[in-house]
Amino acid sequence: MLKTIVVAVAALLFGPAASATLQNLKGAPDSLTLKDAFEGKFFIGTALNLDQIWERDQAAVAVVKTQFNSIVAENCMKSMFLQPREGEFDFKDADRFVAFGEKNKMQIIGHTLIWHSQTPAWFFVDKNGKEVTREVLIERMRKHIQTVVSRYKGRVFGWDVVNEAILDNGEWRKSKFYQIIGPQFIELAFKFAHEADPNAELYYNDYSTAIPEKRKGIMRMVQQVKAAGGQVTGIGMQEHNALDNPSVDEVEKTILGFAGLGAKVMVTEMDISVLPHVRPNMGAEIGERHAYSKAMNPYEKGLPAAKMNELGARYAAFFNLYLKHRDKISRVTLWGVSDGDSWKNGWPIPGRTDYPLLFDRNYQPKPFVKDIIALTQKKKEIRKMNKSKYLYPGDYMADPSAHVFENKIYIYPSHDRESGIPENDNGDHFDMQDYHVFSLEDINAEVVDHGKVLDVKNIPWAGRQLWDSDVAEKDGKYYMYFSMKDKNDIFRLGVAMADQPYGPFVPQDNPIQGSYSIDPCAFKDTDGSYYLYFGGIWGGQLQFYRNNKIVSPNELPKSDETALSPKVVKMSADMLEFSEQPRDLVILDKEGKPLKHWDTEKRFFEASWMHKYQGKYYFSYSTGDSHLICYAIGDNPYGPFTYQGVILSPVVGWTTHHSIVEFKGKWYLFYHDSIPSGGKTWLRSMKVIELTYDENGHIKPIDGLSS
Repeated sequence: MLKTIVVAVAALLFGPAASATLQNLKGAPDSLTLKDAFEGKFFIGTALNLDQIWERDQAAVAVVKTQFNSIVAENCMKSMFLQPREGEFDFKDADRFVAFGEKNKMQIIGHTLIWHSQTPAWFFVDKNGKEVTREVLIERMRKHIQTVVSRYKGRVFGWDVVNEAILDNGEWRKSKFYQIIGPQFIELAFKFAHEADPNAELYYNDYSTAIPEKRKGIMRMVQQVKAAGGQVTGIGMQEHNALDNPSVDEVEKTILGFAGLGAKVMVTEMDISVLPHVRPNMGAEIGERHAYSKAMNPYEKGLPAAKMNELGARYAAFFNLYLKHRDKISRVTLWGVSDGDSWKNGWPIPGRTDYPLLFDRNYQPKPFVKDIIALTQKKKEIRKMNKSKYLYPGDYMADPSAHVFENKIYIYPSHDRESGIPENDNGDHFDMQDYHVFSLEDINAEVVDHGKVLDVKNIPWAGRQLWDSDVAEKDGKYYMYFSMKDKNDIFRLGVAMADQPYGPFVPQDNPIQGSYSIDPCAFKDTDGSYYLYFGGIWGGQLQFYRNNKIVSPNELPKSDETALSPKVVKMSADMLEFSEQPRDLVILDKEGKPLKHWDTEKRFFEASWMHKYQGKYYFSYSTGDSHLICYAIGDNPYGPFTYQGVILSPVVGWTTHHSIVEFKGKWYLFYHDSIPSGGKTWLRSMKVIELTYDENGHIKPIDGLSS
């Protein structure tokens, strides 16, 4: 009741200021807000307290609606508030939070399901006050997670599933969850959340992630959880930073390390304190407290201009880093709307005055906010070229492999469909059943669908998932190389033959001996030799193999180890078998060193393609989880190849597959995106755009979102 009176008085006293704030934030018609400036790069979010959720603080609400497009609840979705007593759930505030986000068309993030702090005491004890058994705590955890997540199924975009389970030294935090259940509590938490809402993104969230030992500990933990089947979509870096630590370089290492695990990266709780720290590497240990002293509260009456400039430069440095890695970072969330809302005013020393956010205590943007926005207006590094066009709007076709046969362009895509299989990192939801063939008389002509040319039910050795294919011609015969899982759920490469480029194709009884993994590319060299390039990590199973043999355990390289290589093999004279053992196609950096696994913007993921230009061999491929199509150049079909740059920046969906072909004196890039399906990555539509080279033979990159 007292709080209501205070809020009412504040509204009377500061009502005109709130109105002025709203007008100032709207600005001139051509002015940019934060959410406008970062559109297409990453979401920009803020944490809301109850006065903002219930719209009692009108000045704050004006800032939230105008500046941000993602929201997270600061406290009201934590277990001590949602289930203060066993079985008694109170969703009033959380319901209002979700409704606020839906009304304002914002990305809604749930925070947090499992945390050692702000968990009610009853969670860990029985009615007699004794510690519960492992089985009881698991069941309490399951019931809490699934009750909360299922209530907001399809409404909350992503959940912070587990908070702060790793200490600064990289060891497990000995929380009650850990003591009673053991480290498996994290795996179980992600399992329960995924069961409750298979389509929600699920995150691990922690502070001080730039400390090398902690970063490594988090990465080990996430690898263990993913290996056990846990659906870890992303890792949140809280970024409760100071003016002097952490270093931007260490934060960048964290971004690259986390992304190298195949996880999205997000900044989840950003603020930058201007106050002196009690000790080095202060993170966000909520229970830490220290005594007040005037020396530790130097800016009680306001922040000096020089210190404001220092704060602005620090924010600009971090946002510049986030923009550099916008292909990996999906969201940046400030932990609070204004300085007056920040938890930093009372932590770890009660009674201090801090200035850690982008908006001051009157909800006015700080002087450097315009500088952060200006970072987004730098000239685009990727050149916008002529507009692409969709080739076949009548159905979902992806992975287009294009060749010129009989003076026409023939396109061999995968045929996407709604399989009903839940989305996962192994790609089980990409359960294609057949292939079609398309042709073009001219690049601007209407595409011709030659119909179904091969079906999984006609392949004797078929298991499931008829993935990417390619076709080569030799002596008037056409050979389709395709990837598919056999009856043991292992990907193999198969061959099917036809007398015409448009099929139908008749499959061989068995897969190619010694073949494995996915995404074959058939390349005919100018001397008449034929090569097959293939491979794909994650669901493509390339990590199952070393030296062409299955190994155990089936693991990806560690972050600082050499990346897995795609494979190249020369084909036999009859085009039906390998003539040799597949070799590693090594991709080198500009210093001549093989790319590392952590270098997700450059290293190979899947989708091999080979073409020749001015006597050089151009090997192009997808980086997968960083969503780029890149290329490397070599002097012979076996390599090695030296990395050159990006061909295609991220599109809507995964930029996984492509082909490059010359036709009537021009070069074209065939690829796909998921715009027509509304962003469903498993329902893709094939496209084409002209490709050009500069005078040095470098491919001019294409902007995937604006071309």
